[in-house]
Amino acid sequence: MEPQYKMARMRPEAESHGANVMSDPKRPGPGPYARSSFSRRRPPVDRGRVIGLAVAAAVVVVAVVSGAMDASNTTLVVMGFDPDRAQLITSLLIGAIAAAAATLAAGRFGAATILGLAGAGALYIGTFLAETQGALAAQGVDGSFDLGGWLLTLLTLVFIGLISAWAGAALAATARPFILRAAVVLNDAARRRRVERPALRYPLIVGLVLVLLVVTVPAFGDLVNFAPDSLMRGGAAQVIADASAGASDQAPDGSAASAAPAALATQSSPASASTGPSAAAGQPARPWLAWLPAGTGKLTTTNPAAPWKGGTATTIDVTVYTPPGYDPAGSRRYPVLYEVPTGYHLWGGATNVKSALDTLIGGGTIPAMIVVFIDSSGGPFPDTECADSFDHRQWFDTFVSVTMVGWMDAHYRTMVEQPARAIMGMSEGGFCAANLALRHPGVFGTSISFSGYYQAGASGTNSEAPFGGNKALLASNSPTVVAGQLDTATRARLYFVVVVKPDQPEFGLQAAMFEKDLTGYGYRHDSIVSLEPHGWPQVRDNFPPAVEAWSARMVADGAL
Repeated sequence: MEPQYKMARMRPEAESHGANVMSDPKRPGPGPYARSSFSRRRPPVDRGRVIGLAVAAAVVVVAVVSGAMDASNTTLVVMGFDPDRAQLITSLLIGAIAAAAATLAAGRFGAATILGLAGAGALYIGTFLAETQGALAAQGVDGSFDLGGWLLTLLTLVFIGLISAWAGAALAATARPFILRAAVVLNDAARRRRVERPALRYPLIVGLVLVLLVVTVPAFGDLVNFAPDSLMRGGAAQVIADASAGASDQAPDGSAASAAPAALATQSSPASASTGPSAAAGQPARPWLAWLPAGTGKLTTTNPAAPWKGGTATTIDVTVYTPPGYDPAGSRRYPVLYEVPTGYHLWGGATNVKSALDTLIGGGTIPAMIVVFIDSSGGPFPDTECADSFDHRQWFDTFVSVTMVGWMDAHYRTMVEQPARAIMGMSEGGFCAANLALRHPGVFGTSISFSGYYQAGASGTNSEAPFGGNKALLASNSPTVVAGQLDTATRARLYFVVVVKPDQPEFGLQAAMFEKDLTGYGYRHDSIVSLEPHGWPQVRDNFPPAVEAWSARMVADGAL
């Protein structure tokens, strides 16, 4: 009996293909190595990977467009990181979040990890290329390009980026089964209109975790940005109004600032040469107690044109605190304290400064005063140093000392006498406060520095950038240099409050050197020894005595 063979039915397209081949005598047969029509078909699209890619890309885009990345970088810079390191940390963090989101959406762990790495790389590649170009151009005292070190740097960045993305994806992979089970339970409950009690634990757990994330993640950001106890100290609600609702009727134009500072300054009579608050002897210690306002102050914000060309921002944030009882139509005028170069959004959260001012003014510790917070985020230089830059792309010095002072005097009930104007800041702002007071002694009468430095460029490469290596510009912006160049009468009109933890590296030494110069040159100054090192807790704890010292100085100078 002959063996019987059963042939499988061919698909129509296969039958047609076979028929064409056999019926065409000029076309060779399939042969053992010929490709069939099946092998030419494209593999199906992996929808999971496509979804993961879309979600990861969305996370990166939203982080950039929403300003979350800039906000993270700004916070890290204020905490002491230079902008390049801040960019690296933020890029790794966003990459990890992108990997986690892709894992939750698509469940592709490996693909999500690679996507997270790609996202971090996309965010950091610009900084890496800029640093590479700088290394390639280095020579002499700046060193020379090291190919081995460059390769090690690249390998390290890729591996650490991979680890960060893996960590985000691993965390999401752990949570995903619970989220899917919760979704199934909720879907079943909606369809059948009933659900088994034991199954409820999945949506309840997922819901609880989501609520905790919404509540605790922003709180953790405050603990890291400001201080671990920043949320433990409450205060009055800090509602910021639009400038149109306040005393002002237009925003200052930073690009128009060109007048000399002396044109706006009202020179006061020569002050006493006494060197401390005791100069107020024979006068009421607190003459402002004759009028003690009640209630709370008000915050008003405006966004003038940025005092620079280029950069990432075309406007800056200026927030004005007006004290309890402030009447824009009244006759009473107020001393003004300017803060640079950190915006109120950080000062308010880190130090609860509005509540502190309300309490100090309401209790009669200090006179009612206006406080102006001037931000510098988004400029062409990572650190503005409150300087007019060497290349004329930035005129922050002029903006603060001329434009803003003139605008405030025109739109608010300010005291225009030099002793009634003070300027303060922390870290870079401490340098700014001392430098601007010395460069514009007819405008500012008092400088309050929290952990400042007193030589231009002393805080590293970014602090040198606005001066472009110009030695004359560095010298003219160094408080330790300028302090010795002013005449005796001008020195007698200036007053400095130096706040520092003396044994802190760098800042303690800088303060000691500056105070030695102040003493040698005959300036009036007071030192506040802080128990806290450089950071927001130092500002929060020492802001009240610093402003109280300035208040006593105004009494001594006859400004109040």
